[in-house]
Amino acid sequence: MTDTKETPVQFGPDGSLIGIVTTPSEGPMEPVACVLLNMGATHRVGPRRINVKLARRLASHGISTIRMDLAGLGDSRAASGSEHYRTQAVLDMQGAMNLMGTMLGVRRFVVIGLCSGAANGLALAAADSRVVGVLMFDGYSFLGRRALWERTFRRAVAAATNPAMIEKTGRWLHRKFSAKAAAALSTDMFEPDSPEVIAATFRRAMTQTVERNVAMLFLYSGTLTVTDRNRDQLGPFVNEPFAKQIEYVFDPLLDHSLTSLASQETFMTIASDWVLRVAHRETPPYASAASRPGGLTSTIRGGLALQRDAVA
Repeated sequence: MTDTKETPVQFGPDGSLIGIVTTPSEGPMEPVACVLLNMGATHRVGPRRINVKLARRLASHGISTIRMDLAGLGDSRAASGSEHYRTQAVLDMQGAMNLMGTMLGVRRFVVIGLCSGAANGLALAAADSRVVGVLMFDGYSFLGRRALWERTFRRAVAAATNPAMIEKTGRWLHRKFSAKAAAALSTDMFEPDSPEVIAATFRRAMTQTVERNVAMLFLYSGTLTVTDRNRDQLGPFVNEPFAKQIEYVFDPLLDHSLTSLASQETFMTIASDWVLRVAHRETPPYASAASRPGGLTSTIRGGLALQRDAVA
């Protein structure tokens, strides 16, 4: 890539965090930078190196980025303190923003989080006013009973012929009936919050960030649920005041792990276009449909039809 510059960085209070800063090699630089987060325990490159590709795409548009490993992931050492995982993640991300501010003079940031990275991005936005936008890909999901039943039915139908479903079913049965496998799943290794705690945290963080006019894009693939009729992923929050201020995109052709080149291209196009709009403080191009609550408008991007939920 001749139009970008990539710089390895070591940062954090004890220099334990590792990242890569990608900047335009020449030309003007936008006053907004992006923080690209891990997906689960994935290295900072992201699934199928999507963070690398997205960072270079954004740099070609004048947007600088830092793709980073949170403490204990990838090349970053484990944290020396005893903070809760989410608290530590916020501290790590704030360290990345501090670094970008020192290196590039940037004071406004957009966070892009995939899967579990979405929750980290929202937590950062709630804690730090420098965050002006959060893109959450296949992040929070609060499916209702109907959507859950439909998903279960479709997965059951697919299970007999889908290799991935066969493999997952085999692993589940092994854990279910093997004492050794069950013992290996130590609760000390990962103790998820209860659904009630997750919902309360989500409501609180969303209320705080939307009140600060932080731009929000909820992007969902067709992997976890193959249909989405009325912002299904928001479940009981679909009528909350903050839900009227977000952008919501469901694309059934996107897959969760961004396996295909077409899926990667679609994701990068959506993400880069949205980041540029946030940087320029532009309104969504389909905002004119806002008068139709729950309405859908359709745009063509990269040869794929995307259904976009109108912004209220």
